[in-house]
Amino acid sequence: MDSLTHLVLGAAIGEATLGKKIGNRALVWGAIGETIPDLDVFAGPFLTDLQAMAFHRAFTHSIVFAVLAPLLVGYGVHKLYDTKFHATKGYKAFIAILNALFLISITVGINYLFREQGLSRWVILMITAAASLFLLWRLHQYYWKKELEHPEVSWRQWYWLFFLTFATHILLDCCTAYGTQVFQPFSNARIAFDNIAVADPAYTVPLLICVLIMAFMRRNTKGRTVMNWVGIGISCTYLLFTVRNKIVVDKVFDQALEHLHIEPLRTRATATILNNILWACVAEDKEHYYIAQYSLFDSDPNLHYLSVLPKHDSIRRELADEPDYKKLLWFSNGYLAEFPTDTGLFLSDIRYGGFGDTVTSHSDMFMNFKVTEEHGQWKFTEHQEPFKGTFGEAFRRLWRRIKGY
Repeated sequence: MDSLTHLVLGAAIGEATLGKKIGNRALVWGAIGETIPDLDVFAGPFLTDLQAMAFHRAFTHSIVFAVLAPLLVGYGVHKLYDTKFHATKGYKAFIAILNALFLISITVGINYLFREQGLSRWVILMITAAASLFLLWRLHQYYWKKELEHPEVSWRQWYWLFFLTFATHILLDCCTAYGTQVFQPFSNARIAFDNIAVADPAYTVPLLICVLIMAFMRRNTKGRTVMNWVGIGISCTYLLFTVRNKIVVDKVFDQALEHLHIEPLRTRATATILNNILWACVAEDKEHYYIAQYSLFDSDPNLHYLSVLPKHDSIRRELADEPDYKKLLWFSNGYLAEFPTDTGLFLSDIRYGGFGDTVTSHSDMFMNFKVTEEHGQWKFTEHQEPFKGTFGEAFRRLWRRIKGY
């Protein structure tokens, strides 16, 4: 899932575990704990594109890591507070700067997304700027100027906070289509339940609202506890709703293929970005891949469009012994389509479907690798197509398709 979702979920878990003991600091440590597994992305600059993709969601997203790493992290935080280092001016300045940078980056990010929205752009700017200034004021009043108390939290209690945040991070990532290596270091099998997109506001926003409201409520009050569990309850209920949608779409897709007299070797349906209504459906037989989109609001369950992509056996045989090709096959779970062009060969991970209903080339796909031959060696480089149009136009196209045919 996206970073914001993990931060918010971690804050809610922090409140549920240690909120009564340390107040809003539990939210901060919960958010940090939920983020730690994704720190593997910082290895990216030292790896090739393929290596970075394979390294992400590997050991730091495993059951072994979730069980063992909290022993070290929990002990470190416990000892940090024992030294009372948390109350020194230097540490408080560091934390205050981090919080300020986070607020500024969120404000800039939101306004960047809506930079072409006309009058609403300025309304969003004023709202986000006012909210950031208010939160910065609270940071100054209730953190920088305040004499911090020493938390009476045992090492075991710190362990449970970090274990729960690591474990929920891993579980939530398993619900997406990317794949999570939960059995590392014993197996590199990638677990993907495909029931929710990597970013889904319907999951994140209600939980975020509840966490924000709860953060301004007094510690150890019943209302604060209720508000936190309302947010957790809504998010869990929505996650069950996505599982139900996944089951429905899988059945619809199988019946549509049967109606078209296609006998697939396997099928896969994944939620498209930012929603759980529009789904990308992919099937495979011996000679072709089949790609379609299906909205729960579509009137025709037999699919409006079905793109057919041929498998290029000659290309597969030529690349079969290449280590990077084998790694890409593993990463994509075999859903790897070939698009030979005049400028080179493109390999596309088709698990996420295409940008729209029809797929005719690699430019219609989300994740592509360009394959070139240099000095007798094959080179695989991640290839991003230039984004066409504005964010608003892309969102409107997505919204029209979500509403169904």
